[in-house]
Amino acid sequence: MTAHTSPVEHLALVVVACGAFAVYGLGWLARRDASPLRLAAWAGAIVVTLAATTPLVEGWAEDSFTGHMVQHLALIVLAAPLFVIAQPVRTFRCLPLLAHRIHPAERSIGRWWHRTGSMLAPLLFLSVLYVTHLTQIYELALDNRLVHDLEHAAYLLSAVALWAVIQAPGQRAGAGRVGAAMAVIGGTALLGVVLVSATEPLVPSYVERLGSEQALDDQRLAASLMWAGGMGLTLPLLLTSVWMWASAEERVARRRESLLDRSAPSGEGAGRLIDRSSAG
Repeated sequence: MTAHTSPVEHLALVVVACGAFAVYGLGWLARRDASPLRLAAWAGAIVVTLAATTPLVEGWAEDSFTGHMVQHLALIVLAAPLFVIAQPVRTFRCLPLLAHRIHPAERSIGRWWHRTGSMLAPLLFLSVLYVTHLTQIYELALDNRLVHDLEHAAYLLSAVALWAVIQAPGQRAGAGRVGAAMAVIGGTALLGVVLVSATEPLVPSYVERLGSEQALDDQRLAASLMWAGGMGLTLPLLLTSVWMWASAEERVARRRESLLDRSAPSGEGAGRLIDRSSAG
């Protein structure tokens, strides 16, 4: 069973993607705070996902560790943050058929994720990276279409969860966001070291296609791309987490100043009343 996407299958994906864009567009038009940036992000995420699954890229990924790494980085570094910026859940909820009051169970899940997301999201993301690169799952994904698709879904969903945690608002989560970004930086760097320092190719299929020496060189090039792509992922994660933390702190400071400014006139007025009463 090949992991290739045939042209007909990819055409079907394009049709589904166009439908998803149209449905999102209806929800976007219904939003009171409709932002062109979110619409562009949704379109960009769909385009990147489709580009990463074209038969040409799929064939490159099947024949080369480097090609597979490029495919994965496109989903993780480009598509995932664009999906988060687009806010699809909020947008789809603006559609009449999907609009409903938030159930208490949904609120409970949201609060639970708000408390634990900064720990679970990087753990989930790094677990997916390590399991798919250092176990037989990688080899199996090259030959089995279902495993291949599940692997890519795991990359995309875990990266979306990570980006969503980093971009989540709130002052209390600031330290957790920075910690999550630092954990991803260390975890991806360590995996890159493991792949670069390996003395033998880790994927037998690439050895059969390229030969042992060339497969090892290809693996090291893929690891170098992981390092470079990891920096492309982790630096924006870190900068975004610090910026979100600083923004939350600034909003709190402004709110405090506003409350002090509001209370100052009342305090002065009370002082005048006291002076007048004492003078009387």
